[in-house]
Amino acid sequence: MSNALETIIAKFNTLYAANVTASSITAPVPHAATPSGNGIINPLIDSVGAAFDLALLAFFGVGTNGQTATARVTAWRQTSDGSLWIPSPLLTLNLTFGAQTGVANTAIAANQHFVSTITAATAFTSANEIISPGADGTVALVAVDAKGAALIQVDLAIGTCTSVNALWAGF
Repeated sequence: MSNALETIIAKFNTLYAANVTASSITAPVPHAATPSGNGIINPLIDSVGAAFDLALLAFFGVGTNGQTATARVTAWRQTSDGSLWIPSPLLTLNLTFGAQTGVANTAIAANQHFVSTITAATAFTSANEIISPGADGTVALVAVDAKGAALIQVDLAIGTCTSVNALWAGF
């Protein structure tokens, strides 16, 4: 057995099947059903229960340089008897699109701009890192520690942009 520190190398996955056009985010509430569907990230990496430590997010969408959107990141934990899922808010983010676009015939089309500036509107934990180059227009990232949550939910809403989505990778 090695005592070496290991980091998972992962490719980005698209968070939503289609870009989000909703103009507001409704805060999640406790419920009995397992959270599922678009915007849900399962951090498990094997059947034994090992999970990645951080979720890395990169946002994109249809809009122009300077247009805006919002994201809310929530951790979900289940009660020990399995009867209830409880949400814990982690971050609310303000997103500003930059000049960089996707590329034709790829996962991020040429008509979509990447977010180049991310600011925390509300941080319910300090266990995050925002890599936000801003002025030079390169792709901004946020790494979020879900604090051992069973699931992570990322809700999105448009501001002045037409639609918004995200890429995620666990590590």
